[in-house]
Amino acid sequence: MKEPTDVPIARTGATEPAFLPRGEVARLFGVSPSTVTRWARLGLLKAIRTRGGHYRFPAADTRRAAERVSGADAPEQD
Repeated sequence: MKEPTDVPIARTGATEPAFLPRGEVARLFGVSPSTVTRWARLGLLKAIRTRGGHYRFPAADTRRAAERVSGADAPEQD
C-alpha cells in the first residue's frame, strides 16, 4: 500500500504541479539526483520532505532558480 505524503497534489496553474520530484529538478539543472539532494540538505534549494522521506521542491521557486543558473551560463551580449 502506498504511504500518504504531506505534499498536496494542488496545482499552481492549469498543468503545473505545486511541487517537483527530485528527478525532475535534476533534469532542470542538468545534474544528478544525488546533487539535488545535496543542494537541498545544504539549503541551496528550498525543499520539503514527505512522510516517506522523499524531497519535493516548490515548482515556481525551483524553475526560477534554474532560469537564473542557465542565464548565468549564457554569454553576455552587448
